[in-house]
Amino acid sequence: MTRIAGFLTALGGANHFRSPISFGETLTESILTGLLMIVGGVAAVYAGARLSRFGRRHTTRLIKDAGGLEPGSYNLYLRPFDLDDTLYQIKPPPVRSWLRKLQTPLSRTFEEDMVLSLRFKLGRVVAVGKPGERLPLSGAQRFYLPLDNWKPTVSEAIRKARLVVLATGTSEGTLWEFTEAVRLLPPERLMVMVFTDEPEYDRFRSAAGAAFASRAAELSGDQAGKLAGIRWPEYPPLRNPEVPLRMVGTQGLIVFGPDWTPEFVRFDPTAVRALSDLGRIRKVVRRQVNPTVRRIKRGLAHAPAPGVIVPPPPAAGPAPGRAE
Repeated sequence: MTRIAGFLTALGGANHFRSPISFGETLTESILTGLLMIVGGVAAVYAGARLSRFGRRHTTRLIKDAGGLEPGSYNLYLRPFDLDDTLYQIKPPPVRSWLRKLQTPLSRTFEEDMVLSLRFKLGRVVAVGKPGERLPLSGAQRFYLPLDNWKPTVSEAIRKARLVVLATGTSEGTLWEFTEAVRLLPPERLMVMVFTDEPEYDRFRSAAGAAFASRAAELSGDQAGKLAGIRWPEYPPLRNPEVPLRMVGTQGLIVFGPDWTPEFVRFDPTAVRALSDLGRIRKVVRRQVNPTVRRIKRGLAHAPAPGVIVPPPPAAGPAPGRAE
């Protein structure tokens, strides 16, 4: 209601500029009143969106016992906890006009938008809650870990998940989750989301390569070979960097072939043409996002059942070298 009232107030303020005489005011009074109404209306729209976002945190469903999750009944979303601040921001409408943004005063966050899409296309999404947070963020269903000895719980959740969705990061816990996912899963059941720009992604590539090499040295056999053989792809360039439009939030996905060869599918609005920014974004979804998700769904249909650790296929050539 606050957003609706704010939008109507802003429209009323704009009307003062269009017909100042109708309100029995002088031109100066009409302009001042109109400005105050527009500023107050815009403030109410954004305040209402944030209040709505905060209110949904009170209704987020929690999972009391992660051990009770049935194998294959959920998709597990793992990310560095410092990414939560970014994903809790309200996702702006993909338009440049402030009037169009006011006409669509949504309060959905980046995580809610991402989880809604994943749930619609791939099923239920659960995530690990951030230690010490007073309220869980809205989006994925949360379960919480013990402060010590948390790795067995995460390892079991990874093993039983239908699909593991990992966001890139360089924290020690995130890198361990990456190595554990590759160690336990077939390639069809792992998807990596990239939210960062190229320099930050390159830092992840370097840190992940070192973490994979270190973990491979602790293991033996097929699991060590999988970890040692992965080389993270480079950040794909934009088709037309001169176009100012960029994706907000998810920059792309990394998916894996049957032999664990990674492919970085960048979401590139400069690679498509449309009459508006919104049209470009819709084409990106149709031509880049949806085909990648359909590929993942086909892979899941043929992947080994969750809960089963599957060794990689035997290498056809010489033993793979270490990750970069």
